Amino acid sequence: MVRFMIDVAADETLDILCNDELKLIQKKNGYRFSIDAILLANFVVLKRGDRLLDIGSGCGIIPVYMSKKGYQNSMLGIEIQGDLFDVAQKNASINNSRNIQFTHDDITLMEKELKKTPFHVVVANPPYTRKSTGRKSPQSSRLIARYESQLDLSTLISIASSLLFKRGRFYTIYPSKRLGELIHAAKSRKLEPKRLRFVHPRKGEGANLFLAEFIKEGGMEVMVEKPLYIYDNDHYTEELQTYYTLKG
Repeated sequence: MVRFMIDVAADETLDILCNDELKLIQKKNGYRFSIDAILLANFVVLKRGDRLLDIGSGCGIIPVYMSKKGYQNSMLGIEIQGDLFDVAQKNASINNSRNIQFTHDDITLMEKELKKTPFHVVVANPPYTRKSTGRKSPQSSRLIARYESQLDLSTLISIASSLLFKRGRFYTIYPSKRLGELIHAAKSRKLEPKRLRFVHPRKGEGANLFLAEFIKEGGMEVMVEKPLYIYDNDHYTEELQTYYTLKG
């Protein structure tokens, strides 16, 4: 067993996922990834030769997960929080994801430099709550990850569009109640919605999230895919179970 070879600090945990194929270090008290990141990673379409940018990587779950699924594309993750950046680097190392690079920086300050080499795909699992609304988390790491204190929706969309090639793709997951807001912001930045998939906790319950694919300077047609259900009674649905075997 390889656990003893992995450098896990006293304030960190080591989770073994996906039939022991994915190892993930996280902070005990900081922001910890949720199932949303797994849903988004399985929604992304990544073609051979595509370069991917992950804005707000957190512990690096999205690119590391995609790497373990077999994608060998060049991937860059940007993370503003130093402790999460350190964890992301560890996760790339322990999962032998040599095609991933993480950078500790503010994406708003990197935009000009990154525009010199645009990306085919930009991914973001952004904060869901506007800065002035909702119940604040007392933990600063979670506050940054959950509230638009560092990166609001309009700024995120503007940066994503500017860093994509023409016909490049932007992927995100967002609360269903903010669907109109997201589409309006995206279309104002030449990002046309192409695929939508609504996420429901269970059959018979309303959608609380949606997955979206936008294409820069794409056409007007939009495909609404079949609903994605998370639970069947108290267990993950068959589709969700495949996500945790890296087959989804």
